[in-house]
Amino acid sequence: MVEAAESGASNKSCDLIFDYFIQQLSLINNHKNLFPKKCRTCGKDYENLYHYICDTEAKAQSIQDAGEIMGKSFTMIYRNCSCGNTLVITITDEIMPEIKLVWKTLRNQAEISGKPLKEIVASFLEEWENEIHGQYNCLERRERF
Repeated sequence: MVEAAESGASNKSCDLIFDYFIQQLSLINNHKNLFPKKCRTCGKDYENLYHYICDTEAKAQSIQDAGEIMGKSFTMIYRNCSCGNTLVITITDEIMPEIKLVWKTLRNQAEISGKPLKEIVASFLEEWENEIHGQYNCLERRERF
C-alpha cells in the first residue's frame, strides 16, 4: 500500500516536471538560432520547433545530453526528415537556460522511480510530442507539406 502511494506521488511529480519542461520547450518554438531549419538533402524547410516535431520521425535515441562531452549545456534532438536524412537541433543554455535543470530533474526522477534514465526520457519525449501534436494539429499540417 505504501509503495503504491509512493509510486502515485512519484508519477504525480513526474507529470508536474514534464508539464513545466514542456512549457519551457514551447518558449523556444520560434527561436531564431534554431529555425527555420532546412534539410540539406531534400531542401524541406521546418519553420519552427512544432513543425519540426510534426513533420519528422523520432530516431531510436532522439534526444541526448551531450553536456559532458561538450563541457557545457548541450542537448541534441535527432529526428529524420521524410527523405530519410537525420536533422539535429542543438539546445544550449543560451537558447533555453533551464536545459541543465531538465537533465538533472530527469536523472533525479529516474533515481527516485528506480527506472532507467532512458525510460524516463522516452516518457518525457512521448508526452512532449503528444502535447505538440495536440496543439499544432500535425495531421492537417502533414497533408499541406
